[in-house]
Amino acid sequence: MPALNYTAASTTYTAHSTWAIVELWAGGGTGGGVAATSGNNGGGGGGGEYRASVVTTTPGTGYTVAVGQTRAGVSNGTANGNPSTFASTTVVANGGTGGTANATAGTGGGAGGTGGTGTLANYDGGRGGHRNGTTNSGPGGGGAGRLSVGSQGSDSAVTGGAVGTGNPGTGAGGAGRTTAGAGNAGGTYGSGGGGARTASATARAGGSGGAGYGRIYWSPPAFLCCLGCG
Repeated sequence: MPALNYTAASTTYTAHSTWAIVELWAGGGTGGGVAATSGNNGGGGGGGEYRASVVTTTPGTGYTVAVGQTRAGVSNGTANGNPSTFASTTVVANGGTGGTANATAGTGGGAGGTGGTGTLANYDGGRGGHRNGTTNSGPGGGGAGRLSVGSQGSDSAVTGGAVGTGNPGTGAGGAGRTTAGAGNAGGTYGSGGGGARTASATARAGGSGGAGYGRIYWSPPAFLCCLGCG
């Protein structure tokens, strides 16, 4: 089962055959940051999308693989997760949406990544959790897997969403906060960051969104029959 794994921001795949199976996991969105006002809380960032496709390749030709890297949290702001791409637009997995900065109670969770390009299989990232109640920030959503969507971050607790089945990583969305501090980082691959919280006049950054991942096969892998069956 020949395969190459990718984590670098940009690298080149040199084709071994006339076709390849491309799998991409996008990066997670950051948690919402907060301004220097006591009582502010951010929503959780959304998890990154998964996309897979069979593509036609020319042996010996190089194709650019760009894997979405960690998206740093923003003080009093937010940022969407980085996409992962193969040959620019041939296969695209979209990153999760950043959680809302300074969210109001019951709102703020960023949407999971969706809407990419790839015809073999696709699963969305999990939505980030909303700011729950009046005191806690929202947790991040889980990155998607090759067989299921990422789990949503909790709206009623501070537990981050789990990655979907078949995700090569194990890192859940960043936990929400019950005490003041910067948001917790999202795990690999593609989980969203947790929202920040402040109980004093100090601005805080949301948790970073987890990096994505890439994998390319040029011989049919054992799991091929299961892709898309969900």
